[in-house]
Amino acid sequence: MNFKKKVFCALDFSELDQTIRFTKKIKNHIGGIKIGLEFFCKNGPAGVERLKEFELPIFLDLKLHDIPNTVAKAFENLVNLSPDYLTVHLNGGRKMIKDLIKYKKKTKLIGVSMLTSLDQNDLRESGIMCDEISYVEKLVKIGVSSGIDGIVSSPQEVKFLRKKFKKLILVTPGIRLPDDNKNDQKRIETPGRAIKNGSSMLIIGRTITQSTNPILSIEKIIRNIENEI
Repeated sequence: MNFKKKVFCALDFSELDQTIRFTKKIKNHIGGIKIGLEFFCKNGPAGVERLKEFELPIFLDLKLHDIPNTVAKAFENLVNLSPDYLTVHLNGGRKMIKDLIKYKKKTKLIGVSMLTSLDQNDLRESGIMCDEISYVEKLVKIGVSSGIDGIVSSPQEVKFLRKKFKKLILVTPGIRLPDDNKNDQKRIETPGRAIKNGSSMLIIGRTITQSTNPILSIEKIIRNIENEI
C-alpha cells in the first residue's frame, strides 16, 4: 500500500512565499496539503489558487461555525475554490450542516468533532459531563445523519469510530513520532497506530514543517506506519 497518500502536511504558515517554497520541497513525498486559518486569513482565496498549481489534494480547514445562513453563504463561496475537503464544526448543529449539502459539489464535507487541544477537564469546564469518546460519538451521529462525508477526531477515538462508522472518512490530527514534542496537543498518537486503528488520513504539521530535514521526517512517518501495519 502507498501510505504516502495518507499523509497530508499542515502548512501552518502565514507568508505565501514561504508556503510555496516549502510545498515545492515536499510535494512529491506527501498525499496532500492542509491549509488553515493562519494561511487563509493572510492570503485568502488567491493564496488557495496559487497552491492549487501543485495539483495536490487540498484540505481547507476553516472549521466554519456560525448561524446556518451565514455558514451556508460562506461555504458556497469557498466551494467555488474547489477544495477537495472543507471543514465545519459539528457542534454548529444539524440544520447548519444540512444546509450545506446542496452546495458542496465535489468537495468532501468534513465535520470537526472535539479539538485535539481539549480533554476531559475542558469538557467539564464547559458543563459537559460525559467522557471524550461519548461526546465525540454524539457529535458524529449528528454529522452522519446530516450528510457529512467524514469527520476530524483525535487518534484516541479512531478505533472506536471505525467500528461504528465503517465508510466514514476519518481525518486524524494530533499525530506525533515517538520522540516528538507534544506541543499544545493533548490527545495524540503515532502515525502507525492511527492508521492501524482505522484513520483514513493523517494531518501532520510541526513534525514536518519544523524539521531541519522535512523529507527525512516524512520518510520516518511512512516507515512508522509500515512497521505498525
